Amino acid sequence: MKKSFLIQFSVLILLIIFANLGMRSIETFDDDELGNAGGIRIDLTGNETVFESSPKDLPPREGGTLVLAESAEPEHLNTYTSTSAAATRVLDYIYETLLDYDYETWRYDRPLLAESFSISDDGYTFTFKIRENVYWHDGQQLTADDVLFSIKAVLNPFVDCAPMRSSFSKVVSASTNGQYEFIISSSETYFRNQEILGGFHIIPKHIWDPKGLLDRYSVEDLLNPSVTREEAAIKEFADAFNTHPQGRPVGEDAEPIIGSGPWLFDKWITGDYISYARNDNYWNDDPTYIDGYSEDGAYLDKVIVKVISDATARLTALKASEIDFIPRMRAVQYFTQTNTPDFLEKFQKVSYVVPAYSYIGWNNDKPYFSDKRVRQAMTMLIDRDSYNKYVAYGLGIPTIGPFYIYGEQYNHNIERWPYDPIRAVELIEEAGWIDHDGDGIRDKDGVPFNFTFSVSAGSTSSKYMALMLKEDLRKVGIVVNIRQLEWSVYVENLRDRQFDVVSLLWIGGLESDPYQIWHSDNIGDRGSNYMGFRHAEADSLIETARFELDKKKRNAMYFRLQEIFHEEQPYTFMFYQRDPGAYLKEFHGVKWIPIRPGYKLYSWWRNTSMAGEAS
Repeated sequence: MKKSFLIQFSVLILLIIFANLGMRSIETFDDDELGNAGGIRIDLTGNETVFESSPKDLPPREGGTLVLAESAEPEHLNTYTSTSAAATRVLDYIYETLLDYDYETWRYDRPLLAESFSISDDGYTFTFKIRENVYWHDGQQLTADDVLFSIKAVLNPFVDCAPMRSSFSKVVSASTNGQYEFIISSSETYFRNQEILGGFHIIPKHIWDPKGLLDRYSVEDLLNPSVTREEAAIKEFADAFNTHPQGRPVGEDAEPIIGSGPWLFDKWITGDYISYARNDNYWNDDPTYIDGYSEDGAYLDKVIVKVISDATARLTALKASEIDFIPRMRAVQYFTQTNTPDFLEKFQKVSYVVPAYSYIGWNNDKPYFSDKRVRQAMTMLIDRDSYNKYVAYGLGIPTIGPFYIYGEQYNHNIERWPYDPIRAVELIEEAGWIDHDGDGIRDKDGVPFNFTFSVSAGSTSSKYMALMLKEDLRKVGIVVNIRQLEWSVYVENLRDRQFDVVSLLWIGGLESDPYQIWHSDNIGDRGSNYMGFRHAEADSLIETARFELDKKKRNAMYFRLQEIFHEEQPYTFMFYQRDPGAYLKEFHGVKWIPIRPGYKLYSWWRNTSMAGEAS
């Protein structure tokens, strides 16, 4: 199998060259040859909850700028309507939540904007005491009214945030008691209530609703279709919210995003960079985080996020000192293009894991993929292990489902579908896809098996996979067309379900609820069940598990759910990925954590004396 894959891979390289993807020659290695390529491999799977990869011999100091490179630009920066990780990575520094993770236990119970919180004896109602010393970036005080307004915005049915709103589907009421107390109730004792109700970004009412359009409506009103249909102001607010300038503050003169976090939005020059600066008036002067992991403002003066879609250009910029940090580079770069003594002296390489998995998604409503036998066959036609070894350099951690592979929800009893082209063809023919007219292409009911694989223009790995699949399926009488799209267009097509096949990454949590992505309620209306997966037992398990507070019983349901996913194959589940990156060794306080994006920049500081010594 190895020999045949290498022959196929040689063909793939030629295809990539002809496709003008800029691929050069590639070396292959046995597993024991790869090692860590001069870097540090970080797997937070035991008692270690935070890993520091930089020296600890100096006290932190303020000052300096960090320039990091990302491959994709946010489609916009409206924190409720955006679904992109690129936007989240910016907005998490500008907005804040009522609660956050405790960095020692990784439970979601550390007060942030809330000074404290309590849960009613029956488990349905959460009361948050809001800190009295929190101020928005424009100087106005943050109060419980802002928190109430924020949940109203999420629950407004006309606001374009269906994926987010689905997480709040059991909220029944919310109110304030004075300026600093916020009360919210759920109809069910949902196991993630604490994380959901305490974990959404709070936005300033005076900025997003200056006319007070939502003031006269309660949460109960916004949950009542007879009210939302009749009251024009609710739709008027949503229309303004969906297109608010705060969501796309582009250009030198744009009004900055107003948040409460330790960083101030600076500017967004589309196609070039987004920048944010330290908030010297940040409210949190008494952090209660673990030793050395401070969110007391930030040490760096400024962070600049450069948008460089091409991986080769990102690495070139790092080597030329135009940027300081690449959070994610290509595996071939990590293992073969950054091993010189000069590079390793100047930069620290790391590979780290976060709860994010890659997948190939089959639109279950397309005639080609409506039969689970065909979806199983597609999975068996993909040589995932060879792809991982020869393309991803072994950085992928194989997965059979959507739950975090190091978490308690993951079902390790399920064996992955094998790479088995012979059985795959048998399944395809059992499903009725045969070359009836002798033109070399399989067909069924007059429909040729000819589909389009949509890939993001910035994703080299997706291009590789699409080209490999195109070649493999050509051999069995199936035509694959590859369509490259800019990220913003790609996302819109995904949310509108205008695709046949996609290759993407889902970023989750240490513990997750599959409702948003997998329940049939979230098909259409721009919900996140993009594949159109429908399964009555799966829906029932998802619904029941959400309100089961006994973790052992809940995880048993999720184990069964993964058995259904395995049988139905709405996705081909690929890998949890070790992200390889590199940063300039001038930076200290560099810590890695097991939640997205794997690091936080609060603790980073720049030892500028190293630059002076080197010059």
